[in-house]
Amino acid sequence: MRFAGIDVGAERHMVAMVGEQGEVLCRSSPFGEDASGYARLFDLLGPPENCLLALEATGHYWRNLFVALLVKGYAVAVLNPLRTRRFAEEELQRTKTDAIDALGIARFAAQKRPRRRNYLIAPLKNCAN
Repeated sequence: MRFAGIDVGAERHMVAMVGEQGEVLCRSSPFGEDASGYARLFDLLGPPENCLLALEATGHYWRNLFVALLVKGYAVAVLNPLRTRRFAEEELQRTKTDAIDALGIARFAAQKRPRRRNYLIAPLKNCAN
């Protein structure tokens, strides 16, 4: 099982991934909020099987990314930023950067195994009619 953490930003996000034992599989890497950035993310993540992604619900910035991940078939847990902040405090993490936050979110996912909800992506209907 792989656990990815995504620190969400306005125009740039950071992703990190750890394994079952907390070993780092992918160091924190940036990707943009655009098609090429998402393509980079999917390359870093690998196939959606046996992968749980965790991301913080930061303002409205997480929504496009969330839908893109669901469409690709990834299991996604949306977290309250307060939970991940408290987790970082428990781990005695004092420094705060986007790269450190992404790794912390991945470790949170590996340790806490947040529940992912089942979401249904319905096809868009023709709005012209």
